[in-house]
Amino acid sequence: MTRLATSAVLALFTLQSFSQESFRHDSRRLSQVRQAVTITDLSKMEPAAALITGKRQKGKWKMIPFETAEMKGTALSIYSATNPPMLKLPLTQRGWHGVYVGLSTTSGGFNIGGNGIKAKLSDEPVFRRMANNLALLENRRAVIQECFVTVAELKGQSLEIAPMPGLPATVCYVKLVPMTSAEVTASQAKSKHRTSIATFDGHSWIWPFKPTTAEELAEEFRGFEGTDIGKWWFQVTGSDLVCYPSKVGTYPGEGTVDFPTGAYAAYTRSLETLFKKGVNPLKVARDAAKAQGAEFHVMLRPAGWVGSMPYEETFNSQFFYDHPEWRCYDRDGTPTLYMSYANPEVRKQLLEIFRETLELQPEGVGFVFNRGMPLMLWEDAFCERFKQMHNADAKSVEDDDPRIHATRAAIMTDFMLEVRALLDETAAIQGRKERYKISLGTFAKEADNQKWGLDLPNWIQRGLVDDLATTWFAYHTSFTKTPGQVDMDYYRRITKGTNTKAYPMVIAWKTGKPAELCKNVAANLLKGDPGVAIWDPQVMKGWPDNSPGNVFDVLGHLGHKDDLLRWAKSGVPTPLTIPLTRLDENHFSRWFPNTGF
Repeated sequence: MTRLATSAVLALFTLQSFSQESFRHDSRRLSQVRQAVTITDLSKMEPAAALITGKRQKGKWKMIPFETAEMKGTALSIYSATNPPMLKLPLTQRGWHGVYVGLSTTSGGFNIGGNGIKAKLSDEPVFRRMANNLALLENRRAVIQECFVTVAELKGQSLEIAPMPGLPATVCYVKLVPMTSAEVTASQAKSKHRTSIATFDGHSWIWPFKPTTAEELAEEFRGFEGTDIGKWWFQVTGSDLVCYPSKVGTYPGEGTVDFPTGAYAAYTRSLETLFKKGVNPLKVARDAAKAQGAEFHVMLRPAGWVGSMPYEETFNSQFFYDHPEWRCYDRDGTPTLYMSYANPEVRKQLLEIFRETLELQPEGVGFVFNRGMPLMLWEDAFCERFKQMHNADAKSVEDDDPRIHATRAAIMTDFMLEVRALLDETAAIQGRKERYKISLGTFAKEADNQKWGLDLPNWIQRGLVDDLATTWFAYHTSFTKTPGQVDMDYYRRITKGTNTKAYPMVIAWKTGKPAELCKNVAANLLKGDPGVAIWDPQVMKGWPDNSPGNVFDVLGHLGHKDDLLRWAKSGVPTPLTIPLTRLDENHFSRWFPNTGF
């Protein structure tokens, strides 16, 4: 254990503290950072039997020497398939501290590789996931990224560190920074700009992580507290493909024994393990949102019924397979892998999905229509409705005939009215005072919404939609790969003077460069948009363009217009970064390694 009090170390911290802005939980913001205690000898972690030197072994953390210009010690290293146990480090400090972990980059031998761990104090129920999202320096030099764990009153706890499934890691140090009462209060304060919406899909929060307990499921949400994200749109996975124990729907992979990949098998096995333990993943997510004071909306992917090979037994709605007569059929009679909303029975199936999820009393329900189209084509039910409305044969007119669009709109309006009636009926039965909300992910342009029957002006005027998130990534629309194609002027026009709000959507894994993201979001806020929606953010992910740091540090801050404007000009903050001079036998130099193979 070393106290960082040498002049060299102070110079490092001073340089990095004042050379640029830092994020909320960065240790350089704390007034007593010079009194920080940094534990660099991780050979003291327990159990000792899980630590080794020499040749690597499965299930063991390897102790390796590391050095920087200011410190040296013993780091702990694992590979992606090592699968070691959790370790504990007893902490002797007392009082309120910021707790941090120094995590090294992980080289793939020649280029950067992914990495990650999770950490928490022993009296905390849920781990926080973290990763080093920095690039190797010149000559393949590794660097340490300092990762925030928690702010807590230390009173004899241990710090617990555990591996992330399928990821390597090298943990270099643990840092404890004393905090003033004002700093503690500020660190725990909720955002005053909770204007963002986050979406979660029902699949990727499970399959990489192999959760078997409610606490492991809840790791997905640790780090969202205190951010600008005030609404969660939680997708159950598909339409009636759901990630919770259902009497109506099917869980993905139900009854399947031969999966296309191990990842899909792991997803299904995780669900089955959780169900057997009496854990409802949807309830875990709903409880996490409630604990953070965020609105929770149950969202369906309206065309997510089944997949084609090799996913035909992975995405496998039993309702779809039981009822071929209710599928969408093209005008030439070709069947599709979609179900038609022109059939009342299809709509009823989804209403029943909502009915059972409303037992958890979310704040609302809805659909992400960008996943996807079509919802009806030229099957008998649609053609009959078309004839009733227009006294014509639907198969005799062009695909883009306005009467086709009008018929789709009539059917979808029927459905939206059915959803509204279900919500009001359920609220009355529950004695609920607050009205259930309806949220929708919709298309980039007015013409796309009209084509597929999303009669938004009508729905808005009739109180059938509360929040809209405008998406530009929607197949079978005029979608292009340019996010600027979203016509926000159209959305501002149809929501003006109403209670409906329209949010432009950004994609967590397709943000563009950091300054570009800040500029675009700030521009939307300046035009009066109420906030932004963020497609599938995760706390440990890096920037898509490999800019340094975690993209979530900015995604969680998209309600702060002034900060975004400043960052668009001067650059976003980056984490505390410490170059390594040695890692194991590699003494970094101008002679970079691995050139002889």
